[in-house]
Amino acid sequence: MINEDQDKIDFSEYENVGDELLADAGGAVGKKLPDDMHPLARKAIYAIDHFSNWQGRIACLLVVPIIFGMFYEVIARSFFLAPTLWAYDLSRILYGVSFMLGAAYALMRGLHIRADFLYRGFTERTQGRVDLILYLVLFMPSMLFFLKAGYDFSLKSFMQGERAGDSTWAPIVWPVKIALTTGVFFLCIQGVSEILKSWYAATRGKWPV
Repeated sequence: MINEDQDKIDFSEYENVGDELLADAGGAVGKKLPDDMHPLARKAIYAIDHFSNWQGRIACLLVVPIIFGMFYEVIARSFFLAPTLWAYDLSRILYGVSFMLGAAYALMRGLHIRADFLYRGFTERTQGRVDLILYLVLFMPSMLFFLKAGYDFSLKSFMQGERAGDSTWAPIVWPVKIALTTGVFFLCIQGVSEILKSWYAATRGKWPV
């Protein structure tokens, strides 16, 4: 609405609407955790969230070579009739790596897609209980399974010196598989932080961040 006295728009009524779409919607980075939280839990959340924030910002830099590779490919193909062998492979490899390495950052910020039309109506204590159960029963077991499978997958690829079989360029792919497994490992670490936050909400009736 328009505030006639100050002649400016008052956005207070829209506060927290769609905040999950913002990059600062979650996580302990730059925030103070409650004093009644266990000191070890507070230190763990701070350390994990700051690590996820740091590695996520680095992972996003992979977008830069993707952009330059695609730009070069368009120019070479359109103006010089000289398409490259490597641009498509480079883009899909780096996109996959950035996607997985940025997954823990997205989880920390609360940016993963979630069907929460019912969840939003729960009390914060109930939300904490639901999240805690789902993290313990579904998320962590699944991530640990994928971590083990990814490790075996990556090790086999490395030992064989595997290359892409669907590409003329035939780049080596074991670094990509190692990066994907690393992304799952980062998700497991961030999951510990989310479990601690959920435990606090389930027992205190409010979210720590």
